Amino acid sequence: MNSTLTGAVASYLTQVRAELDDLPPGELEDVLHDVTDHLTEVAAELGDQPSFADLQARLGTPRQYADELRTAAGYPARTEPVNQDQLAAGVRALHWGLIACTVGPFLVAVSIFAWSRDETTFFGLLGLGVLFVAATLGLRALHDNDPRIVLDTPRGARGEAAIRGWIDQIPPNVRHELVTIGQPVWWVVRGMIGAGGFFALFGALSVTVVGAFAGAAVSVWIGRRTQQDRRWLWYVVPLNVVAAVAVPAFLAAAYAGASFGFLNNYNDYRGTSTRYNPPENGITVNGTPVSNIYPFDAQGKQVSVRLYDQNGKPITLELQDCAASYGQVSRDSTSNLFPQAVVVPDENGDVTSDNCKDSTKTPFAPPPAPATPTTAKPSGTPTPGVTLTVKPTR
Repeated sequence: MNSTLTGAVASYLTQVRAELDDLPPGELEDVLHDVTDHLTEVAAELGDQPSFADLQARLGTPRQYADELRTAAGYPARTEPVNQDQLAAGVRALHWGLIACTVGPFLVAVSIFAWSRDETTFFGLLGLGVLFVAATLGLRALHDNDPRIVLDTPRGARGEAAIRGWIDQIPPNVRHELVTIGQPVWWVVRGMIGAGGFFALFGALSVTVVGAFAGAAVSVWIGRRTQQDRRWLWYVVPLNVVAAVAVPAFLAAAYAGASFGFLNNYNDYRGTSTRYNPPENGITVNGTPVSNIYPFDAQGKQVSVRLYDQNGKPITLELQDCAASYGQVSRDSTSNLFPQAVVVPDENGDVTSDNCKDSTKTPFAPPPAPATPTTAKPSGTPTPGVTLTVKPTR
């Protein structure tokens, strides 16, 4: 072995030798001779006195470099006596890590499909809480051992073999692009999704946007940190699962019409946290259900009217006031008197049966009065572009 190697290069070679010390002595010296020549060439390319970090960036860790040598030369994987204490620590750490990667993301996914803002907040915070608690317990179970001990457990070894099998099916050039380009892009995406979704539960749109960009910056920092300390994987991997679940879950929730956390902050004008479902029977304009009608006279003043169709039958809608909502009065459930009273939430956006208030005031700005009197079109000439559909209410 070349004795001229000094500094970080010599230290790197020493650690590679330690990783290969289970090989037969004669074969070990042959391998180390080739390794020494390779390290000398790499050190010359990197410049005078390269650092240990420079060598790792170029060749990987000493263990990774030694594993590559074993694979290239056809040597079996390193076999070491199993330390039962380390094996037990690895089993516990892996157990808590799997809980963090499954239960936490599942509860976050449930929060996406929740029907109300309170449910979304509850399940979202519960999922994140389970995730961080399980990850913390996993790290405590790890103690001061190398995180790689989880790969020495039976379940960890099977998982590693399966993942390596999937990775080996990817062409080498694609794997290179995924690492060099895809990884930084993923760091940014997961940070924006995670932080943006979290702030959307509580803040306005501007807060959500700022939080998303801040989350991207934090996510990049965490990604770089994880490369230096693998213990961060107990938090990063579950959060990656959350980010991977959030995008398709949000798209599915939006397609299915389910309430999504931040959309509940901008619910209908009543301000309630429960989404409004228009009655199946009633009035439809251009395919959109009408929940109320606000008539105005020629001068732009709101008036009360009763509506009838061409056969003299009343055009009715289901009542939506406090009495109808909370069963305070026994009466007909529909009316053709418009505008109908609707429940008005309090200053906190809440509605309760004990302190319910309703109003016939328009939820929009009244239209301006026309400058000139309008002339009705002759009967029999329909207004283009508007379709009015009336469904029976009984």
